[in-house]
Amino acid sequence: MILHYLKIAWRNLLKYRMQSFVNIFGLAVGFACFALSAMWMRYELSYDNYHEGADRIYLAYRISTTHTGGYDLQTTDVIPLLKENFPEVETVCGISRTKNRELEVEGQVPIKVTGLVADTTFMNLFGIKVLSGDTDFLHNDRKIAITEETALRLYGTTDVIGKELRIFRKVTVGAIISALPHSNLTFDYWTSEGNKYFASSGNPLLIRLREDADIETLSRKLEAFRQIKDGKEAFPFKNIQWMPLTKYRCSKINTEQTVRFTYLLMFSTIGGLVIIVTLFNYLSLFVVRMRIRNREIQLRRVNGSSRRSLFLLFGTEYTALVLFAGLLGMVLVEIILPSFRSMSGISGTVYQEAFSFFLPVLLLSWLMLLPFIVRIRNICQTGRSFFRPFSIGLQMSVSIFFVFVTAVLMKQLYYLSNTDLGWERKNIASLLVVRMNDTENIFKNIAALRDDIARLSYVTQTMDNHWSLLAQPAIMRGEVTDWDGRHPDEAPIQMVMPQESGVFTDFYGMKLLEGHMMTPTDKRYAVINETAARMMAIRQPIGKHLTVKGKTLEIVGLLKDFHINAPTMPVQPMLFIGENGLGWKEEMAAMGFMDSHNGRILIKYQDGYYKELQKDLELLSQKHGLQRYDLERTEDLYQEYLQSEHLLLRLLAFVSTVCILVSAFGIFSMITLSCERRRKEVAIRKVNGARVGDILSLFAREYLLLLAAAAVVAFPVGYVLMKRWLESYVEQTPLSWWLYAVIFLGMALLVALCIGWRVWRAANENPAEVVKRE
Repeated sequence: MILHYLKIAWRNLLKYRMQSFVNIFGLAVGFACFALSAMWMRYELSYDNYHEGADRIYLAYRISTTHTGGYDLQTTDVIPLLKENFPEVETVCGISRTKNRELEVEGQVPIKVTGLVADTTFMNLFGIKVLSGDTDFLHNDRKIAITEETALRLYGTTDVIGKELRIFRKVTVGAIISALPHSNLTFDYWTSEGNKYFASSGNPLLIRLREDADIETLSRKLEAFRQIKDGKEAFPFKNIQWMPLTKYRCSKINTEQTVRFTYLLMFSTIGGLVIIVTLFNYLSLFVVRMRIRNREIQLRRVNGSSRRSLFLLFGTEYTALVLFAGLLGMVLVEIILPSFRSMSGISGTVYQEAFSFFLPVLLLSWLMLLPFIVRIRNICQTGRSFFRPFSIGLQMSVSIFFVFVTAVLMKQLYYLSNTDLGWERKNIASLLVVRMNDTENIFKNIAALRDDIARLSYVTQTMDNHWSLLAQPAIMRGEVTDWDGRHPDEAPIQMVMPQESGVFTDFYGMKLLEGHMMTPTDKRYAVINETAARMMAIRQPIGKHLTVKGKTLEIVGLLKDFHINAPTMPVQPMLFIGENGLGWKEEMAAMGFMDSHNGRILIKYQDGYYKELQKDLELLSQKHGLQRYDLERTEDLYQEYLQSEHLLLRLLAFVSTVCILVSAFGIFSMITLSCERRRKEVAIRKVNGARVGDILSLFAREYLLLLAAAAVVAFPVGYVLMKRWLESYVEQTPLSWWLYAVIFLGMALLVALCIGWRVWRAANENPAEVVKRE
């Protein structure tokens, strides 16, 4: 009997091949979206969960107004206190990770890697093993340890002990060590010092508690802990919070995420909605076809078919469609998977998610079919069903919702890309000279290179010996301990402190509201932005004084707020201290954090000439002996803040298109079946004087009313969700009324096109021929 059911199912799938293909394709896309997003979420949620005692490892952080993401992980200054005063802490470890550091073997192209500075505590905490060599690299800054993968990338072999390579100086490979795969703390090489700045400053702090300890109890003890420092009472653990390392990956304090975890949840939800829409679409068509097949069903009942037999008959057809969709979905996954892995950086198998998801969908489809089989007699006899308009309305509502969400996302991205940030970011590039042949005369060579760039006809301005606005080093932060009008109980304020003067602010087109900027030689003056003035509650800042590192500076200017962080972050308080304010430049150079020139040239050029600039720099690099250089557009650096949104936009645009196509073909198929079922009615109406326009309006009225009802549901839901999403951004695009109108009119036009052609054909048939055939 099952062969008979399969044959009938195959015939019906072929008979309604267009409807079958649309629904199979829609389900397949939903399968693929859901399976890939589920694999991605499982991968993201499993970071660092394989370590011994992983549930007892915590990362310390503070809320900060001056750090990227709004959080500060630099808390290693409290390590001695933790070791000496808190027995609940089993292990405490401070680390420093440096991303995008270049490793180079002589004669080869450098590779970009992540470096680690730590001690043996880190090795014991995470089970790092020395595979070859020894641990001398932990104490000798002329030696380095690299992972097996790094050794293969550099040398093509793991037999590399004693070989030389270059980081910021020449070092010798002293060990091959095991890596930390699938971890927030992954690294490619390990040194004992790396940079004097990192050795002398606060860095991320990790602890592992004893098995009988509790983080909440420890946090209360830490908050209450006090010490006497320089004759004053201090609370070194004040405002320090603790994040489980296993939850760090998907948390707000992680600034290295390519895609926000909430977007992965959204992607998964979208895949589920596409599946539901497609199931409802197919089921509504299925019900209409049941009415068309009324004679067949009645004949089967007369010949002894029970409800169970009919359920198996229709269930087989339904199952065949879901199986074909599942097969096509896996094909889509296989096609997409390489690009998906490259985009997301994930590993692992997708088949577990695919099969664990496919079976519930199959069960759901059967459960959705069951009520209609039970009521098959009523459906076939009366021809009335609330399900058909509900299904069409649901499809329209979800389609409108997807289009609205995609439109708002596009509008917000366009707004962020073109809104005034308070500084010029377009047509500005930053050239970083990594290495030159003649390093002894580097000052002279950089100046000569700058002069040649300035002579290019499309270059309007150049400036060297300055950092790019979006590449300010981490050391340029400090604490304002006192200011005019400060209440004795007010806490010091953390601020970003660029070592720049008026030359820099003029180059980036920053707006000065009051006063004037400092000259490059000024050391006693400062300029603040509006946010800094508000935090210090200073209404008239010009002439006021503040104290940084024990030195008093006079405020001579007030800058308009400008954004240099992610658009979800508020403007940071900023204090411009001049090019050598507080003597930090010599201090930084003495620590080895940067040379006094830093090898960077800022270039402003005419619109549309970036490709010409790239070509000309290739020629100039040969002339001036540049071995390595990096050229970056400031606009591209800013767009990196929006990479999660751009990825979500691409996914949403694709899924929205699929959902609209499913709905459009569903409406078209429904109209086709409806016209076939109501051919006699249309013919009789024409005989009684109905015109083609009357018949068109008869069908159009029903679907346009359904569209209006769908819009009433979709727009408020979309508004609430997208308004909440927009509130996470400092700069927000308005949700204008015309957006709703354009979407509704566009969907109405699509519905009209779906209805018009098929109904026009039915309305122009010869009524006599129709009545005779019927």
